[in-house]
Amino acid sequence: MYSPDEDGVFEQLKSVILAAETDARGRVRLPPERTLAEQLGVQRSTVRERLASLENIGVIRRTRGSGTYVQMPNPGFVQLYFDLAVKLGYVSVDEMERAREMLEREIARIAASHATDDDVAELARLYEVMVHARTIEEGLEADYEFHQRLAYMTRNPVVILLIEGLSSVLREVLYRRRVLVRRVPAGAERTNATHPAIVEAIRARDPEAAMAAMDEHFRVWEEQASSIASSRDSASLLETPPRNQDSP
Repeated sequence: MYSPDEDGVFEQLKSVILAAETDARGRVRLPPERTLAEQLGVQRSTVRERLASLENIGVIRRTRGSGTYVQMPNPGFVQLYFDLAVKLGYVSVDEMERAREMLEREIARIAASHATDDDVAELARLYEVMVHARTIEEGLEADYEFHQRLAYMTRNPVVILLIEGLSSVLREVLYRRRVLVRRVPAGAERTNATHPAIVEAIRARDPEAAMAAMDEHFRVWEEQASSIASSRDSASLLETPPRNQDSP
C-alpha cells in the first residue's frame, strides 16, 4: 500500500520543525527549501511538495519574501480527521458520543474551578434560550454553545482542541437528540431541565456537584433514549442528518 511518507521525508521534516529555533518575535521559522533539501538529502521538488501538504493542513505558513513559519493548525484539521473517521467507518457516532460524554464529565468538574461570573451568566443565558427556543435549530445552537462554553471554561487548550474537533459530531448528536425528545411527552422539558443544576454547581464553584450534575444530564438522556428506541420510526430518525427546518 502506498504511504505518503514512504520515503520518510515527512518524519524528517517533523524533526526539523521540532528542532527549529524561535526568532526574536517568537516565531518558529524553517530554513529555505534549498537548505532543507540539502539537509534531508532529497530533491527540492520533494521538499516543496511536502511543505505544500503541511501548508494545506495549516501546520506552516509561507510568506513571500519573508519565509516559512510554523504555526498551530486550527481545530478544523482535527474536526476533519474525526469526520472522515466516522464517514469511513473507523469509528461510529455512538463511540464519538461516548468519548465526548467522558470528556464532558471531567470538563464540568474543571470548569467549576475556573469559571468567572461572566461564564456563569452566559451559561444561564444559554439555558434560557434553550427553554424558550421556537425552533429545533435555535435550541440546538444554544445547547451546542452551552457545552462549548463549558470546554472553554477549563482554560485547557488540549481539551478545547478536542471538543472543537468533535464539534460537527456534537452538532449532529444534539440535533438528532432534540428531534427525538420531542416525540416523548415532556421529553424536551426533561432534557432541558438537567442544565440548571450544572449552572448552579458551577456558580457555587463546586467541582464534584458539577460532575454529578453532568452525570444526571447524561442519565436522563439515556433514559429517554431507551424509551425512544422502542418507537417504530426512531431508527429512521437516527439516520437523518441535520438539516434546516423551522418546526419539529
